[in-house]
Amino acid sequence: MRAYERVADPARAERDALMVAHLDMARRIALRVARRVPDNVRQDDLIAAAMVGLAEAAERFDAARGQPFVAFAEKRIRGAVLDELRRGDVMSRRARARARQVSDTIRALGARLGRHPEDEEVAAALGVPVDQYLAELETLTHVACVPIDELTAEVAGDDEGPETSAARRLLTARLVAQLQTLPERDATLLSLYYVEELSYAEIGKLFGVTESRVCQLHSRALARLRAGFQEGRDG
Repeated sequence: MRAYERVADPARAERDALMVAHLDMARRIALRVARRVPDNVRQDDLIAAAMVGLAEAAERFDAARGQPFVAFAEKRIRGAVLDELRRGDVMSRRARARARQVSDTIRALGARLGRHPEDEEVAAALGVPVDQYLAELETLTHVACVPIDELTAEVAGDDEGPETSAARRLLTARLVAQLQTLPERDATLLSLYYVEELSYAEIGKLFGVTESRVCQLHSRALARLRAGFQEGRDG
């Protein structure tokens, strides 16, 4: 037993050192996700999930594979946080179904009109007043609280070999292509929110609109992005 402990201790020490050195990274990933989810999702729960992901990464990391620990751990941490969100059922099935319906409607209208439909056109197709549609947009914003992360994580595995790497590049290229089809305002909003990490309030000041309207615009941009991405995937 003591002989085993002498062999195991260095590995445990290395694992613990990796965790201590990358605690801030795990926390940053959790907080980045936390700012995009509804208020009822506890920040502490996401941070705890991130720490679990970090621990699993440290436990399973094999330096002999040649992959940097940060790249390996980021996927594990992000996956653990997303799993926590799914377990918590951030939105009801009904809300998710409605979000898909909105996305499908935008997609169908876009194909028929040859352009991105306006709010009034989508509302008419859904058979609801424009005000109700805009209110639903605000509610549905968080159905896909980390949509870009989820899309790019679809093909991420523990071993990113040539096939997985190629699939990730293709998926990223398709996502970038869809972003380029969005109206300039939508693309700018998504960039400000996901890349620059500005808040709704900060974006609202830049756009000259209220936080509520930014929330609506954000959800509409995501719906358009998802509709276009799905169309490209089915084509």
